[in-house]
Amino acid sequence: MDAWLQPVYANLIENKKFSDCRILVENEAFDCHKVILASCSEFFERLFLGSFRDSKSDEIRLQEVKPKTFAMFIQYVYTYSKEKLNECSNSMIMDLLSCGTRWLVNSIVSDCVKTLEGRANGMLLGDLVDLFQKAHSIKNQELIEISVKFLQSRFSPAMNCYNVLTMTSDVFEQYTIITGGYLPESERFKMIEAYVTVNGLIDSDPAKTSEVEVHRKKEGDSGIGELVAAKTSSDDDEQESSENEELEDKEEDEAKERGTVEKNKMKNTKIKVLHSKYVKMLLSHIKFNRMSKTEFYHIVGKSSLLTLKEKYENIYLTQPDSTPTSTLSRNTFGRAYECQP
Repeated sequence: MDAWLQPVYANLIENKKFSDCRILVENEAFDCHKVILASCSEFFERLFLGSFRDSKSDEIRLQEVKPKTFAMFIQYVYTYSKEKLNECSNSMIMDLLSCGTRWLVNSIVSDCVKTLEGRANGMLLGDLVDLFQKAHSIKNQELIEISVKFLQSRFSPAMNCYNVLTMTSDVFEQYTIITGGYLPESERFKMIEAYVTVNGLIDSDPAKTSEVEVHRKKEGDSGIGELVAAKTSSDDDEQESSENEELEDKEEDEAKERGTVEKNKMKNTKIKVLHSKYVKMLLSHIKFNRMSKTEFYHIVGKSSLLTLKEKYENIYLTQPDSTPTSTLSRNTFGRAYECQP
């Protein structure tokens, strides 16, 4: 964009001249110009020209974006000022990168990537972890490699941090992999245990699930003994028919309820199986032969992620320490293992 046009377009944001669409983001509204949004974004072009319901409307609601982020996005696409990006925080740049990727705005994607690449060497650990997540989310290999490079070179002893707990499951597995050889195996194990516990992938204190009880109306509980007016035979027929209909409706409702309970049980069982497979996959990245037996005893031995049999087998892979192997393994798992059926 020519330099003299930048203040002209920027002025359009402020005075809303010739605006012909309103973008709704959460509880805020932005008066914009279709031609400007469409010229920078294939997403908005298709929205305005396509057959979407909102394409004929003057108001369009956007999801998965914050008002502050969209305001900065508008500032950028109206002026293409890279200097504005330099004033943004790392988290804002990452949010803009997500918007640019989702809305097919190549220029802002390119500028955000360059900005983050330039800042990566000075980022704090939390920002680098967030960058690792963001890079995987938008499948940007450049940012993935840069985030890995500085995580491993600058923060290898501290890679087990709080921000890791908010990662998506697929990205957390990749993060677990890149910590290999940089983070002690005991810390990697504790990181996995914290992640699966916080995200509800294991039952830290499993409670017994009580079955839903269906209370049926017993025969004889139909109000015998109550004073009622005398009824004709037709009244009796109508009452009997009504009671039969009520009984059928009730039995139908109970059958539906039982079916719902069974479906929920099956769904929960499938979810638990998937969670169990995921946890085992994470643990497959742990090198138990790099742990000392003492570390194994105090960390893995007291964890619920492995079965007693798995603990008993893996302790023989660990490194020897001052405590004799036979004594430690016997005292830790031997007696309990012998008691297993």
